[in-house]
Amino acid sequence: MVLSRFWALGLGLSVMLFTLAGCASGDGIIKQANAGAPEGTGMSKRMMQRGDRTRMYGLFIPVNYSPDKKWPVIVFLHGVGEGGSNASDNLTVGLGPVIAKSPKTFPFIAIFPQSASGRWPADSEQAEDIVTILDSVSKSYNVDQDRVILTGLSTGGYGTWTIGAKYRDRFAALVPMCAYSSEEDIPKLTQMPIWAFHNSADPFVLSSATEDMVAGINRQGGRARMTLYSAMGHDCWIRAYGDPELYQWMLAQRRNLKPMAVK
Repeated sequence: MVLSRFWALGLGLSVMLFTLAGCASGDGIIKQANAGAPEGTGMSKRMMQRGDRTRMYGLFIPVNYSPDKKWPVIVFLHGVGEGGSNASDNLTVGLGPVIAKSPKTFPFIAIFPQSASGRWPADSEQAEDIVTILDSVSKSYNVDQDRVILTGLSTGGYGTWTIGAKYRDRFAALVPMCAYSSEEDIPKLTQMPIWAFHNSADPFVLSSATEDMVAGINRQGGRARMTLYSAMGHDCWIRAYGDPELYQWMLAQRRNLKPMAVK
């Protein structure tokens, strides 16, 4: 299994770089998302500071934002091809283009952390920075802490599993896409709503990785569901993030504050 993961990751790098070649630039996504946006809203690049370390990230504030109410949040983890430190490439694939197409109606604050390596191990600085960034955004905006969703694609889908498990007290639900498995985290994921996505003929990360995770979580009493598209390719996120039903489901989720028993 370890060898197959590295094989998939190497091929995944190639396909993600190919995907990026056909995408708008991060600055283009920002420009498109900000067309007609009132001052203080829309897409921007921000800087996080934790101790003597800094990290750039992307942030979308709904165009109708008002501090008079609490706002749900989506934290999006990019794939290996969008790694870096420019807070730009991480906007080009997945959630960023979806927001840019309909910025006036997107109802979430969206946070776009960026990993220099493109990977998201749970025990890493980039994972810790996600929490720091979320806390920083919460100081500036009226965030509904009970409606924070973690989602990601490919290596970011794996990060959704493993970071979601480690910081499960911070998230209302997880939405991993085309992710390889993190079976050691299954016992930590049984009390969180999960909706996973995969293409049936994904040549880079086999759909069985998601099927095994969902089945394992549910065997232990969890609440995981899976949408398996009958399609070739790694890019299940295009269809998934383009489906309004996903966002309706996200809006309905709430954080479980009860103590979680973990084996």
